Amino acid sequence: MQKSKWLLGLALSVSVVSFAACGSAEDKPADEQTSAAAEQKQGQDQAQGQDKSQEGKPNTDGIPKVVAEVNGKKITKDDFVPLYETQYQQMQMQSQQSGQQVDDKQLKTQTAENLVSTELLSQEADKRGIKVSEKDVDKGLEESAKSSQMSKKDFLAAMKKQGMGEKKVHSELKTQLSIEDLIKDEYGEFKVSGEEIGQAYQQAKTQQEQMAQQGGQQAQEVPPLEEMRPQLEKQVKSQKSTEATQKFAKKLRKQGDVTINL
Repeated sequence: MQKSKWLLGLALSVSVVSFAACGSAEDKPADEQTSAAAEQKQGQDQAQGQDKSQEGKPNTDGIPKVVAEVNGKKITKDDFVPLYETQYQQMQMQSQQSGQQVDDKQLKTQTAENLVSTELLSQEADKRGIKVSEKDVDKGLEESAKSSQMSKKDFLAAMKKQGMGEKKVHSELKTQLSIEDLIKDEYGEFKVSGEEIGQAYQQAKTQQEQMAQQGGQQAQEVPPLEEMRPQLEKQVKSQKSTEATQKFAKKLRKQGDVTINL
């Protein structure tokens, strides 16, 4: 997952969580596009929740103080709600395009699974003694701001609007970087073949054409392969890292002691 998507989701958390936890959610009949969520209330509470949803915010009443426990570590409502609300807003934007309603219950479940997987991965990184320096965090923050086409100051201001102060942003980014290092420790560096770059290039061209058709416009010319090679290599490596993270999170989930209270 690209860092530029952080801002569209719960910034840093989404980049860690959403790819990390998909693996643990594979066992459940959940649509990866729509994620998951807790119970909708009956009668008046349900109506109130729908009203809130129409305003762009989901109903978070009834979410327990402790959403989950992972090997004795508690994931609280305060951990859960910001991520859930941001993912809900993302899904709502998608639903406006697709016409498909957001499944609150499914989204809550998926959000909890995401947080569980991130915690499992983070705990494993701690066990292995993986450390991330403040210098690395600062560098990652600069990269995140740049990929979001913002200054560092504007990026942090945008994160604050999403309920994440600078301290929280640093903490989430530190978690992300430690998980990235964990995956490298487990699987080594991911190599990319010329064939894989060619496939990614073809996919980029196809997507460009499809987007143009949907918009009723002429497709923009995709830059030559050689020009795009560094970007495509990064993209393929990122995909491989994502798949490895899903696989490892699923393994840790099976070995761990996990309770979800939704």
